[in-house]
Amino acid sequence: MLYGICSDIHSNLAAFEAVLQSMEDNHVERTVCLGDLVGYGADPNECVELARVNMDICLIGNHDSVAIKHESSLGFNPFAKQAIEWTQRALSVDSVAYIRSLPYIHEENDIFFVHASPLSPADWVYVTELEDALDAFENFSGRYCFVGHTHSPVIVASRSLAIPKVLDEYEYVIADTERLLVNVGSVGQPRDRDPRACWCLLDTETKCVRLIRVDYDIARTQESMRKAGMPSFLIDRLSVGR
Repeated sequence: MLYGICSDIHSNLAAFEAVLQSMEDNHVERTVCLGDLVGYGADPNECVELARVNMDICLIGNHDSVAIKHESSLGFNPFAKQAIEWTQRALSVDSVAYIRSLPYIHEENDIFFVHASPLSPADWVYVTELEDALDAFENFSGRYCFVGHTHSPVIVASRSLAIPKVLDEYEYVIADTERLLVNVGSVGQPRDRDPRACWCLLDTETKCVRLIRVDYDIARTQESMRKAGMPSFLIDRLSVGR
């Protein structure tokens, strides 16, 4: 089975369309979104609809949860807060209903999907340090766990009785004795100094995981955000991937 796994769309329609095309070009058979369909960008309803139509599995992220007022934006920085308050006003009734239907986790075929961490999924724990990865490995039982949330792609491999290892490569074949924690990066707002959209291809037959970068029309997204009155900081950062 070929899985196409993405996360953190953040209302970036041009990036989402480019990733969906890339998934089609790579003959993906099952599509997964790990959440944060909305926030930051200016096309929330369009991105929600694309997810509804194209994703076989879709989870809720922290920005989605705040957008439907399931929780407050108190912990957001001023730029994210301004964007999510705009999003709350812009979301259609249908978009809100769809987001409300989304689960925090999904498990199938030895794979665990979650937006932030399998450690308390609704608390939006960031997996940024090796200690966070250790906690994550202890809280899922399958071979693979796919996460988003940090906007930075990375593959972490773990073997029994060994400390997990952060891998340098973006393509990896899992050994029989290994388990993987994979951050699939961000479609709509990468933060690893690479402005291209990112998604992950999992081939369960070859046991290969590959992080794929996709060019998209960044200027189109930036113009849409300007028209919506989004902060210039959020607009400018897309060009440099930070």
